[in-house]
Amino acid sequence: MANHRLIRYLKNGGILAYPTESCFGLGCDPKNKRAIEKILLLKKRARSKGFILIGSKLNHFDIYTKNITETQKKDLMTKWPGPHTWTVPASDYCPAWLKGKTGNIAIRLPKVNSTLNLLNSINFPITSTSANLSHKQSIKTSRGCKNLFKKNVRVIEGNVGNEKKPTAIQDFLSKKIIRK
Repeated sequence: MANHRLIRYLKNGGILAYPTESCFGLGCDPKNKRAIEKILLLKKRARSKGFILIGSKLNHFDIYTKNITETQKKDLMTKWPGPHTWTVPASDYCPAWLKGKTGNIAIRLPKVNSTLNLLNSINFPITSTSANLSHKQSIKTSRGCKNLFKKNVRVIEGNVGNEKKPTAIQDFLSKKIIRK
Protein backbone atom coordinates (compact mmCIF):
# COMPACT_ATOMS: atom_id res chain seq x y z
CA MET A 1 0.00 0.00 0.00
CA ALA A 2 1.39 3.37 -0.99
CA ASN A 3 2.43 5.74 1.79
CA HIS A 4 1.27 9.00 0.21
CA ARG A 5 2.41 11.12 3.16
CA LEU A 6 5.97 9.74 2.90
CA ILE A 7 5.97 10.10 -0.90
CA ARG A 8 4.91 13.75 -0.56
CA TYR A 9 7.58 14.34 2.13
CA LEU A 10 10.31 12.95 -0.18
CA LYS A 11 9.05 14.76 -3.29
CA ASN A 12 9.14 18.02 -1.29
CA GLY A 13 12.82 17.55 -0.42
CA GLY A 14 12.59 15.54 2.81
CA ILE A 15 15.49 13.43 4.08
CA LEU A 16 15.12 9.98 5.66
CA ALA A 17 17.42 8.07 8.00
CA TYR A 18 16.83 4.32 7.75
CA PRO A 19 18.58 1.06 8.66
CA THR A 20 20.85 -0.60 6.10
CA GLU A 21 22.95 -3.74 6.20
CA SER A 22 25.74 -2.17 8.32
CA CYS A 23 24.55 1.21 9.63
CA PHE A 24 21.84 3.81 9.24
CA GLY A 25 21.68 5.48 5.86
CA LEU A 26 20.49 8.88 4.68
CA GLY A 27 18.26 9.03 1.67
CA CYS A 28 16.10 11.28 -0.42
CA ASP A 29 14.32 11.42 -3.76
CA PRO A 30 17.23 11.08 -6.21
CA LYS A 31 15.58 13.51 -8.64
CA ASN A 32 15.36 16.30 -6.05
CA LYS A 33 18.56 18.34 -6.28
CA ARG A 34 17.56 20.46 -3.26
CA ALA A 35 17.32 17.32 -1.12
CA ILE A 36 20.72 16.13 -2.40
CA GLU A 37 22.18 19.50 -1.40
CA LYS A 38 20.69 19.09 2.11
CA ILE A 39 22.38 15.71 2.51
CA LEU A 40 25.72 17.14 1.35
CA LEU A 41 25.40 19.93 3.94
CA LEU A 42 24.23 17.64 6.76
CA LYS A 43 27.14 15.26 6.20
CA LYS A 44 29.71 17.88 5.18
CA ARG A 45 30.24 15.59 2.19
CA ALA A 46 32.26 16.26 -0.95
CA ARG A 47 30.13 17.11 -3.98
CA SER A 48 32.38 14.97 -6.22
CA LYS A 49 31.22 11.70 -4.64
CA GLY A 50 28.28 10.01 -6.27
CA PHE A 51 25.35 8.42 -4.49
CA ILE A 52 24.12 4.87 -4.26
CA LEU A 53 20.49 4.24 -5.19
CA ILE A 54 18.58 1.57 -3.33
CA GLY A 55 15.30 0.10 -4.50
CA SER A 56 13.07 -2.84 -3.71
CA LYS A 57 12.75 -3.93 -7.35
CA LEU A 58 15.26 -4.03 -10.17
CA ASN A 59 12.95 -2.00 -12.42
CA HIS A 60 13.21 0.92 -9.96
CA PHE A 61 16.58 1.63 -11.57
CA ASP A 62 15.49 1.47 -15.23
CA ILE A 63 15.45 5.23 -15.88
CA TYR A 64 18.86 5.70 -14.22
CA THR A 65 20.72 2.88 -16.00
CA LYS A 66 21.70 2.20 -19.61
CA ASN A 67 20.05 -0.79 -21.31
CA ILE A 68 20.65 -3.68 -18.93
CA THR A 69 19.91 -6.94 -20.72
CA GLU A 70 17.95 -9.83 -19.21
CA THR A 71 21.18 -11.84 -18.92
CA GLN A 72 22.88 -8.94 -17.12
CA LYS A 73 19.89 -8.61 -14.77
CA LYS A 74 20.32 -12.26 -13.81
CA ASP A 75 24.02 -11.58 -13.12
CA LEU A 76 23.14 -8.58 -10.90
CA MET A 77 20.71 -10.74 -8.96
CA THR A 78 23.46 -13.24 -8.02
CA LYS A 79 24.42 -10.83 -5.20
CA TRP A 80 20.94 -9.46 -4.39
CA PRO A 81 19.07 -8.80 -2.29
CA GLY A 82 21.87 -8.10 0.08
CA PRO A 83 24.95 -6.11 1.00
CA HIS A 84 26.47 -5.69 -2.47
CA THR A 85 26.46 -2.52 -4.56
CA TRP A 86 27.03 -2.63 -8.31
CA THR A 87 28.12 0.32 -10.44
CA VAL A 88 26.59 0.24 -13.90
CA PRO A 89 26.60 2.65 -16.85
CA ALA A 90 24.23 5.54 -16.18
CA SER A 91 21.53 6.57 -18.63
CA ASP A 92 21.46 10.02 -20.21
CA TYR A 93 18.52 10.78 -17.92
CA CYS A 94 20.50 10.08 -14.73
CA PRO A 95 21.29 13.40 -12.98
CA ALA A 96 24.98 14.32 -12.75
CA TRP A 97 24.73 14.76 -8.96
CA LEU A 98 24.10 11.02 -8.59
CA LYS A 99 27.00 9.81 -10.75
CA GLY A 100 29.98 11.52 -9.22
CA LYS A 101 33.04 11.54 -11.51
CA THR A 102 32.60 8.14 -13.16
CA GLY A 103 29.59 8.30 -15.46
CA ASN A 104 28.27 5.22 -13.66
CA ILE A 105 25.47 4.88 -11.16
CA ALA A 106 25.72 2.70 -8.04
CA ILE A 107 22.67 0.54 -7.30
CA ARG A 108 21.63 -1.99 -4.63
CA LEU A 109 18.64 -4.08 -3.61
CA PRO A 110 18.93 -4.23 0.19
CA LYS A 111 17.88 -7.13 2.39
CA VAL A 112 16.86 -5.22 5.56
CA ASN A 113 13.11 -5.73 6.09
CA SER A 114 12.26 -2.26 7.44
CA THR A 115 14.07 -0.66 4.49
CA LEU A 116 12.35 -2.97 1.99
CA ASN A 117 9.00 -2.06 3.55
CA LEU A 118 9.89 1.63 3.21
CA LEU A 119 10.90 1.22 -0.45
CA ASN A 120 7.81 -0.85 -1.27
CA SER A 121 5.58 1.80 0.33
CA ILE A 122 6.93 4.57 -1.93
CA ASN A 123 7.61 2.45 -5.05
CA PHE A 124 10.71 4.34 -6.21
CA PRO A 125 14.40 4.27 -5.32
CA ILE A 126 16.08 6.59 -2.84
CA THR A 127 19.67 7.65 -2.37
CA SER A 128 21.80 5.83 0.16
CA THR A 129 24.80 7.23 1.97
CA SER A 130 25.91 6.48 5.51
CA ALA A 131 24.25 8.52 8.25
CA ASN A 132 27.25 10.31 9.71
CA LEU A 133 29.44 13.33 9.25
CA SER A 134 32.01 12.67 6.53
CA HIS A 135 35.06 10.79 7.81
CA LYS A 136 33.32 10.05 11.14
CA GLN A 137 31.94 6.76 12.44
CA SER A 138 28.63 5.61 10.93
CA ILE A 139 25.57 5.66 13.14
CA LYS A 140 24.04 2.31 14.10
CA THR A 141 20.85 3.38 15.92
CA SER A 142 17.76 5.50 15.34
CA ARG A 143 18.56 7.41 18.55
CA GLY A 144 22.03 8.27 17.20
CA CYS A 145 20.42 9.65 14.02
CA LYS A 146 17.94 11.73 16.01
CA ASN A 147 20.75 13.12 18.19
CA LEU A 148 22.99 14.06 15.26
CA PHE A 149 20.47 15.28 12.69
CA LYS A 150 17.73 16.59 15.03
CA LYS A 151 14.63 17.59 13.05
CA ASN A 152 16.49 17.72 9.72
CA VAL A 153 15.63 14.10 8.95
CA ARG A 154 12.72 11.72 9.48
CA VAL A 155 13.99 8.53 11.10
CA ILE A 156 12.58 5.17 10.01
CA GLU A 157 12.75 2.82 12.98
CA GLY A 158 14.41 -0.56 12.62
CA ASN A 159 17.57 -2.50 13.26
CA VAL A 160 20.64 -2.46 11.05
CA GLY A 161 21.77 -5.73 9.52
CA ASN A 162 24.67 -7.88 10.70
CA GLU A 163 27.36 -6.53 8.36
CA LYS A 164 30.39 -5.07 10.12
CA LYS A 165 31.61 -2.99 7.17
CA PRO A 166 29.88 -0.89 4.49
CA THR A 167 28.63 -2.85 1.50
CA ALA A 168 31.10 -3.96 -1.13
CA ILE A 169 31.02 -1.88 -4.31
CA GLN A 170 31.86 -3.58 -7.60
CA ASP A 171 31.95 -2.37 -11.19
CA PHE A 172 29.51 -4.57 -13.07
CA LEU A 173 31.20 -4.51 -16.48
CA SER A 174 34.83 -4.94 -15.43
CA LYS A 175 34.02 -6.91 -12.22
CA LYS A 176 36.67 -4.76 -10.48
CA ILE A 177 36.11 -4.33 -6.72
CA ILE A 178 35.92 -0.63 -5.89
CA ARG A 179 35.34 -1.06 -2.13
CA LYS A 180 35.68 -4.29 -0.15
